[in-house]
Amino acid sequence: MSEVPVDDAVLWRALDATVRDVVIPALPPGHALDTAVQLTGLARYAASRPAPDAAGRARQLQQALGTVPEAVAPNLHAVLPEASRVLVAAVAEPDSGGPAGRVRAVLLDQLDEDIRVAAPLLETFSGHPATDVEPVQRGVPADELDRLTRWFADVHGGPVEVERAIVVSGGHSRRMLRVELSTPAGSSGYMVRIEQGGTFGTDGTLEAGAMRVLAEAGLPVPPVRWIEGPDLLGQPFFVMDLVPGSSAVDDAVLDAFVAALHAVHRSDPAMVSDALGPVPGPEAGVLAQIDRWEAVYRESVPGPVPLLDEAAAWLRARLHPTGPTVVVHGDPGPGNFLSQDGRIVALTDWEFVHYGDAAEDWAYLAIIRGRKLGPPAWWYERIERIAGIRLEPADWHAWEAFNQFKGACANLTALRLFRDGVAATPNLLAIGTAVHYRFLRRLADLVAPAPH
Repeated sequence: MSEVPVDDAVLWRALDATVRDVVIPALPPGHALDTAVQLTGLARYAASRPAPDAAGRARQLQQALGTVPEAVAPNLHAVLPEASRVLVAAVAEPDSGGPAGRVRAVLLDQLDEDIRVAAPLLETFSGHPATDVEPVQRGVPADELDRLTRWFADVHGGPVEVERAIVVSGGHSRRMLRVELSTPAGSSGYMVRIEQGGTFGTDGTLEAGAMRVLAEAGLPVPPVRWIEGPDLLGQPFFVMDLVPGSSAVDDAVLDAFVAALHAVHRSDPAMVSDALGPVPGPEAGVLAQIDRWEAVYRESVPGPVPLLDEAAAWLRARLHPTGPTVVVHGDPGPGNFLSQDGRIVALTDWEFVHYGDAAEDWAYLAIIRGRKLGPPAWWYERIERIAGIRLEPADWHAWEAFNQFKGACANLTALRLFRDGVAATPNLLAIGTAVHYRFLRRLADLVAPAPH
C-alpha cells in the first residue's frame, strides 16, 4: 500500500486551527491561555515560512560585493564576513558608489523579508504587561516548592509553613516566584528570582550584589536577603523582600519615578564595586558596553551579522559620554517599578545594571520603554523638569542607537537558548527572531549613512 505523505505546512495549519478553535476557548485567563496563544503564532510561522535559501542570499551579496565566482557554489557563511568588512570600513571612509551601499541595500531587503516571515510570532508575543494589570500567576511546581520550603526552614533556623506560593510571569530574563511564609519570627514575604540559562547575557549574581548595596544606601530597591548558586534549583537564584506596591501610573507617580532614577544616577558608583568591579572613566565605560553587547551577540550566533558589526563601528565612532560614570539601571520604565501613595517604593528588574552613562537610561525610557505612555518629547520635558537633564538631538539619536544595538544583541541569546533546548517556550523564539529583527531594523535606520 503506497503512502501519500502530508505536507508539514498542512500539519502545522491543523495544529493552529485546533489550538485556536478548541483549546483556547476552553482555557481561563492565565499562563496556560497565554502559552496556547503563543503556540498558534508558532504554528502559523512554521506553516508559512519558506524554505531557507542561504545559497540565494549568498549569491545576492556576492553580486553586491562584485565577487561572483561562477565555478564555486555560494556559501553564506563565507560571504558574510566580507559583507561585514565592507560595511565597517565604510563607517570610517564612506564609499560613495562603492560596494557598501549595494551590500547594505541587499541586507536590508533580506531583513525586511525576515520581518515579514516572522510576523506570526510577533503577533502572539507577550511582552511587558500593561502597568495597571497584575501579572499572570500560577502555582509553583510541587517538587520545586518542596526544595524551597526546606531551604527556607534552614535559613530561618526553624520550621516554616507556606501560606502562598505562585509563579509570577512578567519579564523573560528571570523566573519569579512569590512566596509568603509563616516563620519562627512571624510572617514573611519574598520574591525568588531565578536565572534562565543566561537570558539576555545577564548575571543574576551581579544583579543581586548591586541591588543589595543600593538598598542599603537608602535607594528604593528591594532588599536582597540571600544569593545562592545552582545546586538547589538547577539555576542560580536570589531572594529579596516582597515589597507591597502598585505598577499603575499617573503624572505624580511618573514624576516620582524620574526623580528616583535620577537619585540612582547621582549616587556614588563606587558603592557597587564589589559586584561590578572598579569604576571606569566615562569614555572607557561607554566603550566597555559596546564591547560587551558585541561579545554577547557573537556568542549567540554561529556567524557575523553585518548590520550589527556596522552598528558597533558606528557607535565606537559617535557614541560619547554626556556626563560622569554612573550606575545605570539598563531597563528603566513603566512595569519595572512599584509605587505606594505616590512614592516609588521599589525600582525592580536590575538584570542589566552596569556602569555607564545616564543618557542610556534616559534614552531607553523616553524613546523605547515609555512610548506606550507618551511620545519622546513628552518624556524629554518631564526629564528636564524633574532631573534637570537636557540632551542635544545628536545625543538622543546616538543613545537610542546604543539601546537598539543592546536590544538586538541581547535578544539573540533567546534564539540560542531556544535552539539549544535550554527552554522551549514560544516567546523565546519570538524574542530571538521577530523582536530581534525589529530592533535591528530600527538600528540600521539610525546608523544609515547620510545621503550624498
